[in-house]
Amino acid sequence: MKVAIVGCGLIAGVHAKSLQALGHTVSLVVGREVESAKAFAETWNIVSHSDSLREDLLRDIDCVHICTPTASHYELVKQCLKLNKHVVCEKPLCLSNEQSKEVMLMAQEKNLVNAVNFNVRYYDACVKAKEIIKQKAFGRPVLVQCSYQQEFHALPEAYSWRYRPEQAGYLRATTEIGSHCVDLIHHWTDLKIASVSASFGNFNPLRHVSDGVMYREPVEGSIPVDVESEDAAVISLRFDNGAIGSILLSEVAHGRSNSLKLEVAGDKQSVWWDSETPYHLNVAQKGGGVNTSVNAFSQNFSDTITLFIDSVYQDIAWDVRSNNYPNFEDGFINALVCDAIYTSAKNDSKWVQVTGY
Repeated sequence: MKVAIVGCGLIAGVHAKSLQALGHTVSLVVGREVESAKAFAETWNIVSHSDSLREDLLRDIDCVHICTPTASHYELVKQCLKLNKHVVCEKPLCLSNEQSKEVMLMAQEKNLVNAVNFNVRYYDACVKAKEIIKQKAFGRPVLVQCSYQQEFHALPEAYSWRYRPEQAGYLRATTEIGSHCVDLIHHWTDLKIASVSASFGNFNPLRHVSDGVMYREPVEGSIPVDVESEDAAVISLRFDNGAIGSILLSEVAHGRSNSLKLEVAGDKQSVWWDSETPYHLNVAQKGGGVNTSVNAFSQNFSDTITLFIDSVYQDIAWDVRSNNYPNFEDGFINALVCDAIYTSAKNDSKWVQVTGY
């Protein structure tokens, strides 16, 4: 199939690599600047490049991958859907649940394949965890514990688009890494998060930028900048079946490159997984010890994105809508939860209902 990629950053390259490995043709790349689009096209042997997404360029394109900062998703997705193109979008889907709902309904009305890259679902251990929780032997889920920690936003750090609300929105840790937690919890358990109570930590709201790098203290020639989004979050959860849970997020956890952990306790068994040992899945029952299985030992981050993209293109190829992948509805649900988390954190951790499912 013929594909267009919008965006020229790191994740766009991962998409290009996966698409080409699956035998699809990336025919067009669109970037904010002609030079960046040209460089990306040369790297991935793409015939056409542009600094704007135009109708004439998409005439022969089957699917468009949106790999740009969050604030641009809404307009880009709408533009592609209006032209009857299938769409794969990076997470989060849009800046707000209103925008997410609009593009979700638009994609459904046009019967177009639509997907959001929550690739963590595709680790083999995560696939098996969902199967285990469905079994009667697991029982009713009663407690959910999730954490996602990274070190990449600890200072000093580049002053990128992620810190600018006009490009990234009013959230950072919650939408960047927390969105994976929300999606994986929902995917594993099929439970709805009914209400949330959240606290945010912004540990250096005033930062000093020199040569594109943020520092805690002023350095020679630095310019002060205000950062309003959260470095970390502690979130309590209540689910629609009476279960409770928590999510811990940190983008300033030294030594953690990509540490996502999820544990679900049922009233008969527990299951847990850690992305730092992604091949291992742990299942336990009272008095029975811990059973650790080893799954897909060679699987890595890029593999999960390839599996995600392949599942999407199966629907396009066969003209079916199996939705065996995270779609715009999942992106909308994620936006509902993230919006409730933000509302709670800005109101002294008040419990906020998640409505609109």
